[in-house]
Amino acid sequence: MKSPSAEESPATAIQERSVKKPSPDQNAFDSGHAVTEAAPVLSSLGSPPVVEPDMPFNPFLNAVPGISNPYELFKAIVMLPVAILRMIAFTVILLLGLVLTKIALIGARDVLTRPFPAWRRSLLWPVRILARVLLFVCGFHWITIKGKPAPRERAPILVSNHVTFVDPVFIFYKHLPVIVTAEENLKYPVMGAIISAMQVIAINRGSPDSRRNAAGEIKRRAMCNDWSTVMIFPEATTTNGKSLVSFKTGAFTPGYPVQPMVVRYPQVHMDPSWVAQGPSIYFLIFKLMIQFHNYMVVEYLPVIEPSWKEQCNPRLFTERTRMTMASILNVMVSEHSYEDLSLVSDAQKAKDYSTIPVIEFGRFERLYRLTMKEAKAYYAKFKLLDPAATNRVTYETFVKVLALPDCQPVQQVFSLFDGLGRGYFNFRQYVNGLAFISRFEKLRETIDAAYGLCDQDNDGILSFEDVFSSLKDLIPSISGRQIQEVWKKLSKGMERVSRDEFVEALQRDPEYLAVFLAARTDLLTPKSAAAASSSAASTLPDGFVNGSLRSS
Repeated sequence: MKSPSAEESPATAIQERSVKKPSPDQNAFDSGHAVTEAAPVLSSLGSPPVVEPDMPFNPFLNAVPGISNPYELFKAIVMLPVAILRMIAFTVILLLGLVLTKIALIGARDVLTRPFPAWRRSLLWPVRILARVLLFVCGFHWITIKGKPAPRERAPILVSNHVTFVDPVFIFYKHLPVIVTAEENLKYPVMGAIISAMQVIAINRGSPDSRRNAAGEIKRRAMCNDWSTVMIFPEATTTNGKSLVSFKTGAFTPGYPVQPMVVRYPQVHMDPSWVAQGPSIYFLIFKLMIQFHNYMVVEYLPVIEPSWKEQCNPRLFTERTRMTMASILNVMVSEHSYEDLSLVSDAQKAKDYSTIPVIEFGRFERLYRLTMKEAKAYYAKFKLLDPAATNRVTYETFVKVLALPDCQPVQQVFSLFDGLGRGYFNFRQYVNGLAFISRFEKLRETIDAAYGLCDQDNDGILSFEDVFSSLKDLIPSISGRQIQEVWKKLSKGMERVSRDEFVEALQRDPEYLAVFLAARTDLLTPKSAAAASSSAASTLPDGFVNGSLRSS
């Protein structure tokens, strides 16, 4: 590998070294994005998949402008009196619905755990009629319905894509089903009480235990005809309707037939999608009400029965249903998921990024079994590399933050992140690189070898002197100041580092482990650590005491 010349920047040298070898992702559920094979910059690690760095679309973005052009402004002025009347009617209907719901539930016990008798469900018909009137007030004067709902005995579970708050209002009117919903939806004033009347299965989306319990409850209610049809939005969140994101398997794990239902909003000047990166629900309601008419199409698809193989592997059943729905909607499928929204929410709350790209979490979950905790930790690390919030990290910034010199091993590690040789990487590529290193099959063995390399006196405890000598042997061009910075990250202010603390540090910052592998290709060969230890001849320069510079 040639070193960058005076006329050639390190980033340019890295771009020249990168090799692009397009190869299709062989996973059966790939979403169709380009996946290539990275140049084998680290032979010990192998070649990581290079995911497409820039997503061609964002399913959580409502980019339709507000009232900003002459047409929208004229329409808002003309329709304002009608919108005011509609808002008054909207409020009255909600309050009346709340009163009728309270009356219908008088004397009801264990609303969320025991099925309503038929006579009590009939008391909720006035509320269901009000739900349809509410849609009329929002401009949905007529709703096109294709196909027919299957009897509960034929398909106890109904699944649908989820675009906006209008979807569950229609479903409440049409089916009065048992619906799976997030716990926070029950806390909304007025609407929370009405939602409870559907005897919901409430789920805490951040809790694995809650999701497991919900899966069991779905099966229990689906197998008992005393309950209404179980209605599930398998995407677990709303999208802009331009793709189907990853489906959760909860609706498909019981192994019962399901009926897919798809919802479209073929609007021209109005996008009703209620998504994370879009207008508030209040502005959406206002936009709906200044439309003379809003269009909605609901289509019931044929019932899908799982095969024996799909009953054994619910993911297969899930994907077949998703593909069927996507083909009817004529949209793409992707591996975005609710977890992407959690990252976006964290970024927005911290005001770090106004439009940080989503990473398509489902793909990394499939490739690396990435957890939400890990993704958030990676995001916190990325913010240190990108304090200007540009979603770009150059080679110069990379070496500066890691406190390492410009050298071949560091260039190799940077190329692992910048798999396409663009001279920079973004958050999505950073997650891919860190997850790849962290899932290295010989991770613990490599960390132990690196520890043996650093433990110069073989006393089982690392001191600054040990790390200084080993890093100087590993990267001769590293300066004392840089070693001091690396030691601070490694030791967190302590004078000594145990083996467990060393393991924790390299698991927290796997970039340094990759540098070890790049600098010592024989790191995993037998007795390499012992050989390196005996051959280390570096000594501490004057002026260093316990990892700190001594004042002269």
